[in-house]
Formats: sequence, C-alpha cells, structure tokens
Amino acid sequence: MKAFTFIILFLTISFSYNTTIEEVMNYVATTINSNVQIKNIKVWAGPNYWVHTLFLSVSKYLFEDIEMVEHIAPEGNPNRPGTKYPKKYITVHDTGDFAFNAQQWSQAVYDAKIGDNPYEVSYQYVVGNDGYYHNIPDDETAYHAGDGAQEASLFQEIPTGVYGDRKKPHISISTDGFYVIEGEKTTVEAPTDDDGRILNENYFVDHGLYTTVKEDGQYYIGSTWYSSTYNRIGNHGGNTNSIGIESCVNKGSDIYFTIQRLAKLVADLMDKYSFTMDDIVQHHYYSGKDCPQTMRTEGYWEHFLELVKVEYQMLQYKKEGFSFELIPITKDYVNEKGRVLNRGNYVSLKAIYKIKVKDSAGNELEKQFSSYL
Repeated sequence: MKAFTFIILFLTISFSYNTTIEEVMNYVATTINSNVQIKNIKVWAGPNYWVHTLFLSVSKYLFEDIEMVEHIAPEGNPNRPGTKYPKKYITVHDTGDFAFNAQQWSQAVYDAKIGDNPYEVSYQYVVGNDGYYHNIPDDETAYHAGDGAQEASLFQEIPTGVYGDRKKPHISISTDGFYVIEGEKTTVEAPTDDDGRILNENYFVDHGLYTTVKEDGQYYIGSTWYSSTYNRIGNHGGNTNSIGIESCVNKGSDIYFTIQRLAKLVADLMDKYSFTMDDIVQHHYYSGKDCPQTMRTEGYWEHFLELVKVEYQMLQYKKEGFSFELIPITKDYVNEKGRVLNRGNYVSLKAIYKIKVKDSAGNELEKQFSSYL
C-alpha cells in the first residue's frame, strides 16, 4: 500500500492505493499464453501480400517501456497544417508497405517527401520493430484518415429527434434519404453518392456510425460522409479529431512485436487523454479503406483490443508504483520482453521463465511460468 497526502488551502485530503503485490501477480498470471499460437498469415499491401510466420508472445503484456523518438515535422510543412481540434478517437493504421520501417516513415513525414516525390500524408505516430516515433503534435490535425480537414469534416454530434436508450441502436436509411434509428425516422439526412442516389445501410463502414444518447434521452448521430473512392458511408473526425498511428508491416520484421508495441502506445494515449476502448477505431471507420489491412484480413483486430486492455491495466499498476520483469530461463526460446524466439524445426518446445513483480516499498514477488510453443 502507498499513500499520498495533498494540502490544499489548509485542508488535508488523503487517498491510498490498496492493490496488493499478490493481486498484481494474479493479474499477470491471467495474461500468460500457456500455449503460444503460431500461424502463417498473409501480410497485405493493397492487393499484394507476403507470407509471414506469426508467433504470439508468452504474455499479452509486452515487457518493455516506451522509448519515444521525438521527430516532430517542422512547422510550415504542407503535411502539418497546425490546426487544433479536440481529439475524440485514436486511429489505427498499418503502413501497407513491405519496404519502409518506422524510422523511414517518420522521416517521410518530417521531410514531407519520399525521395524526390512530395509526401502529403502525416500521422502523429509510427511504430515498428525499430522503435516508436512521434511526428505531429497530438493536438494538431494530421492527414491520415482520408476524410478531409475542413470545418465540414469535424466530428459533431447531431440531434436526431429520436429518443431511446440503446447503446448501439440499429441504424438504416429511409427511402427518402434520412437516417432511421430503431425503425424511427430521424431529422438527419444521410449522404448520397456522387450521382445523388439514396443509399442504404449496406454502405455503412464495418463498425457502423457513431451514435450516443445524451441526458435529454435523445439519440445523437455523428457527422457522416460518402467516400466515392471506397463507396462507403463513414464517420467524420479522422484527420481533425483523432490521433493517428501507423504500424509497420515491412518484410523481415516481427509483425506481432509491432502489434504489441502498437497496443502499448494506444494504452498510453488512452491513459494520458482519458480515451475509452470505444474510442479506438480503424482507418476503415472513416473512409471505408481496408486498413489496417493485415489485422482486418487475418482476424486480429479483437485480439489487438485485448492486448490494449492488458497494457492499460498494467499501466495502472505501474502508476501505483509496481514494476515488472520477465526473466528467461530457457533463453533460446523467449527473451526478456516475452517474445518467442525462432522455434527452428522442433515440433513442440517449452519456454520457461520467471516474472518478478516489485512494489514501491521494495517488496518483491517472483513466480515461474511456462508456455508451450
């Protein structure tokens, strides 16, 4: 237990953290993958792919700290407009490129060009096997979501005139072009295609359109738009109201290591800015683009969200003063980060390791675990 005391205007306010080291170790035990999944996946760059053998780690938690490389693009860059809007989302991408690593993509944002060609895209962060890079200030607009960066493309909550209490209501479009919530027509017109044709719910992006219920009991719908590139109705607020993160899928890299680093960074931003799990979205959420393509195509999005939840909880323990260390015993099979190493040609291996938890008072608890590979 540790306690903090603050004195404010001669009033004393005290609070304590009550989590025990045993409780933390019990949680750590729930993150262990006793049987490590190994699967050949297709890593995608548009219509092209390469086959990669993906190994999970022995734990859903990545045993490392974020060492951020601050590489902020110069003010005045064409891909750093400098406009600032409140942030609603964290947007996840993958680079869809087999060649560049994180440093190279960060440099592209910094230079606003690749080689002799202009590079108008930008994103707040890029992560890969070679590190974490910060490219655009978190509170500024970046060009990564494809939904524009004007006033019309801001995230908005629009009253619908329909009342209810479902967290995720069914939404459709009426024959005369208005959104319909739970069978009741709203006052909000839906976007049409470029020819003015009224569309239907089959054109919505995969995870649907933003809706919420406010204190007045009314449904509010987010501002939406039609992407003629992907023939989808999506949500606004990508470029203006979200923090964009690119994750590298370059050949020769450890894709799962990058996914874990991505989850750690997302959890850190959640904690820093009070985002929720509902605020973590794919690039697809805005324009309908198939991105992050590899996670979407290979079915790892929900798994990624589980990694985020674990990283977020472990971060809360770290804020209480706990620290964590993984100590490999079978060092040929697992490293100190928890990453499974090359299995060679063996049919089955057993990785043995210890995890040490330490609290702020210097107390330590150590436990041995094993994972079958």
